[in-house]
Amino acid sequence: MVAREFIIRKRFPIKLRPAFYVLLALISQNLYSGPLHAHENHMLIERHEGFVDSDGVLIYFETIGKGPPLMVLHGGPGSTHDYFLPFLLPLSRQHQLVFIDERGSGRSQQLSDPKGYTLDAMVKDIEAVRVTLDLGKIDLLGHSFGGILAQAYAIAHPAALHKLILAGTGSSATRINADLARVKNSANTAVRQRIDALELQGITDKNGAQLQEYRRLADEAELPFNYHLRLPPWSAAADPISWEVLGEMWGRKSDFHIDGNLQGFDFLSALKKLAVPTLVIYGDHDLVSKATAEQTHAALADSRLVEVAQSGHQTFVDQPAVFMSAVETFLRNNP
Repeated sequence: MVAREFIIRKRFPIKLRPAFYVLLALISQNLYSGPLHAHENHMLIERHEGFVDSDGVLIYFETIGKGPPLMVLHGGPGSTHDYFLPFLLPLSRQHQLVFIDERGSGRSQQLSDPKGYTLDAMVKDIEAVRVTLDLGKIDLLGHSFGGILAQAYAIAHPAALHKLILAGTGSSATRINADLARVKNSANTAVRQRIDALELQGITDKNGAQLQEYRRLADEAELPFNYHLRLPPWSAAADPISWEVLGEMWGRKSDFHIDGNLQGFDFLSALKKLAVPTLVIYGDHDLVSKATAEQTHAALADSRLVEVAQSGHQTFVDQPAVFMSAVETFLRNNP
């Protein structure tokens, strides 16, 4: 067995967050000097962060709250867990939220060889965090690409899971590519034609980052499907992303077609053998279509399908109360 090192450190996050989340961080790190009185409506929500050494790769984690562990996997690939906050914070009243930055992303270690950015490697990282933090059986929530990763983990480690939540995601590259083509074709003619022209020329610069013009146009095409009712309280375009992870896994030719090492992935046969209770949840204006969500639901023997009305891909931003209620009900009522 390969030894894993568990490193914990506490620090104040550099990235500015909404005031109440900052206060939560201050309290959890004993930096808040005000009185803490026991009251039925007052409670201390603890926050911790650190790194788990997963066979030589340092994986960043952040935990908030106490209770049954609910691990949350972010999208991208190459994004960070930050976009879940503060929206998922209410879940910390009943659960220990366990966020990670996937390898190469956010505060986790970047690799010298991008070939190490694979689903199999990330599945091992999740298991390393689960075992090292001594979480036992967990509930697992994956959003977007995180949902793809969550499915891969569930297939590899079904005995480690109580329940699985798949939010705004799909189970085959074929269906996701069809959805992305739908999104691209919905853009106005000028935007779509310019996207096509840039994809023919090449969409990345010498450093592997997407060209600014291409990223702007892709964001314009995707925005109505990401957020239906409201934009996040900060600029999503300013959020960090690892171009190496995105390029290696999703692809370097288009934002609207998978050509990286996820090309051709298909979990449908494996999902039919999975007995883990699963919630499949998506927005009615999502990047992910109803057909894609229904395909995942149909493949799973024990699953519930929830469509969130008036919501895009970021269901917990557009409809936080509805999203939270669906998740809490599922976790509470399904042993």
